[in-house]
Amino acid sequence: MGDTGPCGPCSEIHYDRIGNRDASSLVNADDPDVIEIWNLVFIQFNRDESGSLASLPAKHVDTGMGLERLCSLLQDKTSNYDIDAFQPIFRKMESLANVGPYEGKLGKEDEGLKDTAYRAVADHARTLTFALADGAVPDNDGRGYVLRRILRRATRYGQQILKAEPGFFSQLVPVVVDTFGSFYPELVENQANIIEIVREEEEAFSAMLERGIKYFEDEIIPSDNDESHDNKNTVVPGDKAFFLYDTLGFPIDLTELMAEEAGMKVDMKGFEAEMEGQKQRSREARLAAKGLGG
Repeated sequence: MGDTGPCGPCSEIHYDRIGNRDASSLVNADDPDVIEIWNLVFIQFNRDESGSLASLPAKHVDTGMGLERLCSLLQDKTSNYDIDAFQPIFRKMESLANVGPYEGKLGKEDEGLKDTAYRAVADHARTLTFALADGAVPDNDGRGYVLRRILRRATRYGQQILKAEPGFFSQLVPVVVDTFGSFYPELVENQANIIEIVREEEEAFSAMLERGIKYFEDEIIPSDNDESHDNKNTVVPGDKAFFLYDTLGFPIDLTELMAEEAGMKVDMKGFEAEMEGQKQRSREARLAAKGLGG
């Protein structure tokens, strides 16, 4: 649980895909064949900031199960993304992408990040469909900003890596609804509104995305023929990251993600310095305007 608040002993259920062996040493060791499928916390204390525990008047069990993990075991799949719930989304994505079908590759085998993009887009389509059905909307603050970032990441993965046309993402919503709608009727009831919100957000971001990707590839990624990058510079300068953000409207988290995929890092201190400089110039401009007005 958290550092403070309700807490108690924890019991976990792990499953060994191989079986007929003692796999206790592999529990919580990031072994792909020994996975946690269930967690139970026996809530009976309240921990304060000093670390002291006080007994709770009402005790209960906080339990959580990994649905996709359990399905992967029941369906004898080695990945959550290979279970039946994801397949209709992948098939639709394959019809919209221009890079070939999903192959389930991971790590270094996933050259060009094609399958990573497939997984991310499918996961994000499902997340957004459910969240919007619950009444959340993309915004610039709070949970709304989380949704906007998720949608923009999915759009970037789809257009840049899967080579899908702008507007592809909203076409995944009906597939998610068809897959889960019989169990979650709110998806069916809100489908038209969900599609409209996703389409509007996607359209608003697509032009910005194209400009941002072009600038990143032309001005930031080192060219093999560029002698100034003999040491294969791995840092995105703060001023260029800020130009993407301030002038092109490109979210800094997407710049960081693209930098990571290119084996680079963003100079966040430099970015923050540029941001502070911009704020200072804005404050000075407002004060000057007030002075002139007075």
